[in-house]
Amino acid sequence: MRDYFEKLQRAGAVREITREVSGKHELAAVTQTSQRESDAALLFHKVTGSRFPVMTNIFGSRARLMDMIGAQDGSFCRRWVELMRSPALAPQITAAPNDLEEIKLTDLPQITYFEHDGGPYLTAGVFLAREPGGGVPNLSFHRSQIISDKELRVRLGRSHHLTQYQAKAEARSEALEAAILLGPPVSLVLAAAAPIAYHENEMEVAGKIEGNPLKLRRCQTVDLEVPVDTEIVIEGRILPGLRRPEGPFGEFMGYYVPVGDNHVFEVSAVTARRGALFHGLICGSPEDLRLLEVAVA
Repeated sequence: MRDYFEKLQRAGAVREITREVSGKHELAAVTQTSQRESDAALLFHKVTGSRFPVMTNIFGSRARLMDMIGAQDGSFCRRWVELMRSPALAPQITAAPNDLEEIKLTDLPQITYFEHDGGPYLTAGVFLAREPGGGVPNLSFHRSQIISDKELRVRLGRSHHLTQYQAKAEARSEALEAAILLGPPVSLVLAAAAPIAYHENEMEVAGKIEGNPLKLRRCQTVDLEVPVDTEIVIEGRILPGLRRPEGPFGEFMGYYVPVGDNHVFEVSAVTARRGALFHGLICGSPEDLRLLEVAVA
């Protein structure tokens, strides 16, 4: 994602906020104000309590989505069909970069988006997991409430493949290993947003969009591989037979989802690239809605 963001910077399509802003409500308010008048992406250089800059509104423009997939004729759907019909590009496993840094979950920007949210949330994380007993990698979005350095509480939507994976693991009384990718390649974000068939390898789909096989590295504490140029990776397990209160949270429908007992993600490692950028996303914002459009394109 950093490569694409830097492309936007060179094109003058990024508004840069250099003064310090609070992650509690202020960052979201500034983003919303900007979105009302412009589709520019934003970069917050200083967020209170964290050394990681925050990117927002990267996907907030239909023109950018078309650029991401090379839709030069202005037809996203036509280009998407062409890409999906192209040959699969199997990912390549490579060594981990030598600039990875181990950090804590609470080192990340703690962003509370709406007034009555239950606390800081990860909203742009792409979950990566594999079906128990083997199977292809799956990519999906799920909101995650930050509880501590070792715990996230995650809302798994009923229709998601990850939910089915978790149910299969839980039936075996097993935890489901997963990784949360913050700032992966934009091709992977689009693959996660799209309605891909259950047994199709979404890493290969991302490779089709990229035009090259994804380069992956092995995780440190779970048996998964993640793109080497992902900004931040959270490794861990969704625990079986355990639900804890999560929420409330202002969802994309325009109202708060109340507190409910949801899944517990036990964090085992967090790594960041040197100079990592954090991606924040306001649910229900133009950026969120553009990604939802990918799901029905």
